[in-house]
Amino acid sequence: MSGSVLLDTDVYGAVFVTPDKAERHPVGRWRRALEGVRVFISFQTRAEVLAGAASSGWGERRVHELRAQLDATPTITADVAVVDAYAQLQAACSRAGHALADKRHAADCWDAACALAKELPLLAGDGIYVDVPGLALFGEGDLL
Repeated sequence: MSGSVLLDTDVYGAVFVTPDKAERHPVGRWRRALEGVRVFISFQTRAEVLAGAASSGWGERRVHELRAQLDATPTITADVAVVDAYAQLQAACSRAGHALADKRHAADCWDAACALAKELPLLAGDGIYVDVPGLALFGEGDLL
């Protein structure tokens, strides 16, 4: 999908959910880079964002607004292609000794699997995705 990108949870949250609390992130640079680009999220990101709101005790109105924002963002589900990509990615990362194979990075692995299965570059604010076999990073890492 040309002109499209999958956002990791940290980027999605910083740009679309709580931009006022994202001073440590390069939110302005991410926003400029995303202009005219179709943004996708993974089911994992949707779950993490909703869990964060629930854990933080957000009120009904704010959760309703959050759900509207999430509903407006195309979400990649865990279909057969994504599950297969996850299995292959876990194996490849394990063989390569990449940290993404570690269970504590399972959420990140699901995001990467969604990007791989749907042939989307990934935009993330952390380095866990660097050198992941076969994964294209949006902006080739200069936005990480």
